[in-house]
Amino acid sequence: MNANVPMKGLTVALALLVLNPLALAQSGTPVPARPPATAPAATPTRTPAEQAAFTRGKALMSEFLALKVGRLWNTFSPDVQAQYGSLDGFTAFRKTGVEQYGKETKLVRERTFMQGGEAVYVRSSIYEKYPDQVWAFVMGFTGEKVTSFGVLLEDERTNDPVALGRSLAR
Repeated sequence: MNANVPMKGLTVALALLVLNPLALAQSGTPVPARPPATAPAATPTRTPAEQAAFTRGKALMSEFLALKVGRLWNTFSPDVQAQYGSLDGFTAFRKTGVEQYGKETKLVRERTFMQGGEAVYVRSSIYEKYPDQVWAFVMGFTGEKVTSFGVLLEDERTNDPVALGRSLAR
């Protein structure tokens, strides 16, 4: 989960979504960033492209998390493949992520949205070696190809001054 890997094709709107989920809200009514624990989970309404991205993104991420990266690599556009150089480079990226962060311990949420012609799937999770951080894996689809892929630190869930300051700034 090297946050320094360039993410071609991702725009400012993606960063806004990760940093502030309200940035791309479709209604004029503000929605709390974190609903109360007692609130029932709402089933999101997705466009057909968003539903396809959700289904494919979830399946590809399951393989990726299980260290099976071949199918995901084969769906990457040439620009995304160029970020990692080769299948061996992408495999090394994934293995380094497991070594540094451990296994996923909690799925926080999954969501989709449209950004131009790209249907974007975002999986936010917590990993065993850093239980106070939420990482967002972002996968953008244009047709059958993954045209954007990257990992961003989405949230820190600690009470230290830096994380608390970031939370209050939202």
